[in-house]
Amino acid sequence: MQNLITIELLSKYTELVKASLSSPLDFPSAICEYLLTQLDLQAVVFFSLDERNNFIVQGKAGSVKDPFTKNTTFQCSNCKAINSSIPVGFNNIAECEIQVSNLVIYEGCLFLNLLEKGRILIKIAKHTPFSRVDRETFENFGKAIRELLILWKENYNEDELTASRVLTDIAHELRTPTNSILGFASLLNEDNLTTSQSEYVSTLKDNAFNLLTLINDLVDLAKIEQKLVKMNTVLINIKEFFSEITKAFTSKIDKSKIEFLIKIEENVPAKLKIDAQKLRYILTNLLTQSLKMTEKGKVTLNISMSGNSNLNIRISDTGSGMASDKLKNLFKPFSIESTESPKFGNVSGLGLTLVKKYIDILKGKVKVTSNIGKGTVFDIQLFVEDTVPAPASTIEKQLTSLPKPGKNNRVLVIEDDYATSKLLSNYLNKWGYVPVIVNSAEQTLKIIEKENFLSILMDIELPDSNGFELLKILRENKATKNTPVIVCSVEPEQQKAFLMGAVEYFVKPINYKFLVEVLQSYKLKRDSNILIVDDDVPTLNLLKESVEQLGFNAIAEAHSSRVAGIISNLDLDLAIIDLEMPELSGYDLIKNLKSDPKFGRLPIIIYTGKENYQDELKNIDGMFEELLLKKSVKIENLTNTMLKKIKEY
Repeated sequence: MQNLITIELLSKYTELVKASLSSPLDFPSAICEYLLTQLDLQAVVFFSLDERNNFIVQGKAGSVKDPFTKNTTFQCSNCKAINSSIPVGFNNIAECEIQVSNLVIYEGCLFLNLLEKGRILIKIAKHTPFSRVDRETFENFGKAIRELLILWKENYNEDELTASRVLTDIAHELRTPTNSILGFASLLNEDNLTTSQSEYVSTLKDNAFNLLTLINDLVDLAKIEQKLVKMNTVLINIKEFFSEITKAFTSKIDKSKIEFLIKIEENVPAKLKIDAQKLRYILTNLLTQSLKMTEKGKVTLNISMSGNSNLNIRISDTGSGMASDKLKNLFKPFSIESTESPKFGNVSGLGLTLVKKYIDILKGKVKVTSNIGKGTVFDIQLFVEDTVPAPASTIEKQLTSLPKPGKNNRVLVIEDDYATSKLLSNYLNKWGYVPVIVNSAEQTLKIIEKENFLSILMDIELPDSNGFELLKILRENKATKNTPVIVCSVEPEQQKAFLMGAVEYFVKPINYKFLVEVLQSYKLKRDSNILIVDDDVPTLNLLKESVEQLGFNAIAEAHSSRVAGIISNLDLDLAIIDLEMPELSGYDLIKNLKSDPKFGRLPIIIYTGKENYQDELKNIDGMFEELLLKKSVKIENLTNTMLKKIKEY
């Protein structure tokens, strides 16, 4: 066993050596991940120290607080390692002013002096107190990592900033003001503008959206150049996926001029595993290009398989075609004009360049043939991992025993836990049923006397009755003795998704129309109180304006630490909370809200500006899962979807 552990340790260390040479920008985070897994830690943060003894975050892993994002700066007046001349040292003084973990656990500092190549401090957090053996282990690991860091510094000068790295680092700063312009322009459009004013605002929005599209494509290309783009392979339903893509186009084309056809060959399995986000980008850009070249005629999308691992996609049109010189440079930046179409969305001059990059990442290839006046054909072949359907979750297996919905599609759900009832409602709605929720035996007995149900889903543990006793009553009651009853349990991981009361999840920059749609879906009263917390004042003001325009009362606050005092004497109907705030993080704020019985079932909409938000959510013990990550949205529309949700609530 000891030999196996040693082999695994050497293998991981070898991977770390490769990372120091192949992924220089990610190397500090790779070190953090290495220490986290090898030493069974809860959190690790990698700091570099500058000449003023500022601690600058370079990487992290595990359950780390929000403020510790890359390039943020911290100070500690009690640090004993700053002036140390020893190569490697470890201490865990209680007076340390930098606490990195979300949890109340033990933290220590591993100091690495690289001499003329700089100083490094690695914060370590673990559940148990530090022993003498721990100290020796950390220092031994520190000695090995110190040598790697010296090697890394020799191969990579972090002061030599490439254009792509600068662009990646300031992506948020570029997007935020652009999205603020889009958001406030959308709000202006709802005022009583003159015809000329309306034209000015529309022009403003169009140009801002063009700029945002270009920024997004530039940032994505920069990430590819830095090898920061990761695969996110998921199992997709082929018919649903392509139907969603084509519907966005067929609903907007002039059917009297353009015929849009889609054919999925019989050899294509029902489900395939692929990076859906990248595939969607490829299809959207190429279809937009085909429609742009086809003023009148036909656009055809054909999907087939060759072997078990190659997905073939052909997009053909009968449009104007392209000359050979343009065809030769098709995937080079700005080789074609930006496509600006209110019908089909925007494709920047970098769109097709990014398409080619994504096809390469998906281990695919693309061939383009075109003739002037005879149209263009895009042939794409992409590698798919496998075609094995994902196993159904426990809850899905349980619900398969429900009778098929017909004239009577109402299902009674007996469940006192808000998270579970919400989850069951989502599934039932998706499959064509109408859920009716009750949370006690008393409510159950009252409602079955008035209504008939197709089926009953119930929890065995209820606040006012033993579930088995209620089941017996249902079996003996003439109204329900022939109604199928399913005792339904929910996996703990699925339940966690709703434990904090989050009902939607957004990714910044927030989409204005989507926000409206969500707010409307909650069916709140016109004078409902909506709490909004965000330290970014422009975004806070946009959300406040949107909420107030819809007739609700906005309680807006930029300082999360002040929220408790502001809402102590208020009733709230909904909360919109940013997860990334410096004083009190959104996670901690939500925990505080939920610990108060008054706000225990308060619906909460959460959002973040982090692009790696899915990894971030995994680090907080599964409090949110993919079920809540339905939409990746932009600020120009957060309000349309929110308003739709408010009407349903």
